[in-house]
Amino acid sequence: MARGKYLSLEEARKKKGGLARFAKEHPSKGDQTLFNRLLHAMAGGKPEAKDQTSSAAASEDCTGTRTPKGTSEDA
Repeated sequence: MARGKYLSLEEARKKKGGLARFAKEHPSKGDQTLFNRLLHAMAGGKPEAKDQTSSAAASEDCTGTRTPKGTSEDA
C-alpha cells in the first residue's frame, strides 16, 4: 500500500474509481490521435494479401538469397 498521499497504479486498479483518481494525480500531455494510430497499427495484425508489395508469381524464380560477388565457389 502506498505510504504517501498519492495512489499507486496497483491500488488504483483494485479500487472502484481508482483509475480516475490516479489519472487526476498523474497528469500528462500527449497526442491522442497519434497514440490511437500507433495502437491501431500495433493491434491491427498482419496486412491483407492485397497490401503486399509483390505477387507470388513475381517471386516464383527468386531464391530470396543474394551471394556477394567473388564469394561463390564457382566464381
